[in-house]
Amino acid sequence: MSPHVDRAREHTSAWMYRFGLADDRRANDRRLRDWMISELAGLCYPDATAEGLDLASDLMGWYFAPFDDLFDGDLGRDTARSARLLGEMTAILDRPVPVPGPAQPPVVHAFADLFRRSITGMSPAWRARAAHHWKGYLAGQYAEVVDRCRDLVPDARSCLHRRVSTTSTLVVDDLLERVNGEEVDDLVAHMPHLSQLRRIGAEIVAINNDVVSADREKARGDVANNLVLVLETVEGLGRDAALHRVAGMLRERYERFEQLERHAADPGRAAPPVAGARRAVAGLRDIVAGTFLWDNTTGRGAT
Repeated sequence: MSPHVDRAREHTSAWMYRFGLADDRRANDRRLRDWMISELAGLCYPDATAEGLDLASDLMGWYFAPFDDLFDGDLGRDTARSARLLGEMTAILDRPVPVPGPAQPPVVHAFADLFRRSITGMSPAWRARAAHHWKGYLAGQYAEVVDRCRDLVPDARSCLHRRVSTTSTLVVDDLLERVNGEEVDDLVAHMPHLSQLRRIGAEIVAINNDVVSADREKARGDVANNLVLVLETVEGLGRDAALHRVAGMLRERYERFEQLERHAADPGRAAPPVAGARRAVAGLRDIVAGTFLWDNTTGRGAT
């Protein structure tokens, strides 16, 4: 756990209020504590600088309240409105200076601030990689809206593929370099072992999250965006059988994660830039372990 969590919580409280993400600051402060938002940042980034953890905590606050919950209501069944909102956010990522267009809601202005601070001090290559993963996250949100409006339920493979994006784990992975103050060489970042490790880690996070949040999402009728519920709906499995299936999927991925971890973290006699992979691998393990612990202790009921 990062030693900067208490400071980060205070920063996120003030930041959310300043950007109009919380009308009632006291209520929002209770939510930040009950949901352990800054603790999630501290678990994922235990080695972050104080300023870096402020940024990470702000991102978590924005993501869980209010952005992710926006699509639980009317917006989540309105493809036109969702397309306008998500399209404006996508456009911000490609602007030389990441600022929102005119008359955008607070959630968009806060997003622009997060991305602006995220790219500070980072290379153009890192910005391109981060923007790519953000676009995948935003496009995944829109795909969920479209399927919800059409009453479509994907198969398990398609659901997991999309959940990798919509849990935002790849975005969280990128931010690791920014908040720790150690950018990975671009050549190393795209090495196959490290790329596969990110993907498998994101799948582990998505599956664990869907186990924890299945009852919450079933209660609101959102069965298309949870792997456990998709297995129940599409394949007709009971809850025990669905959990048994995902437990097997998790075992396979944990084993593969550890195999890749050993390869990616051992540069041998390779050039010094490759040694940065060791730090990146340790950070990915922190994110997988940190989100698992948070999923099982937060008062939110996961994502």
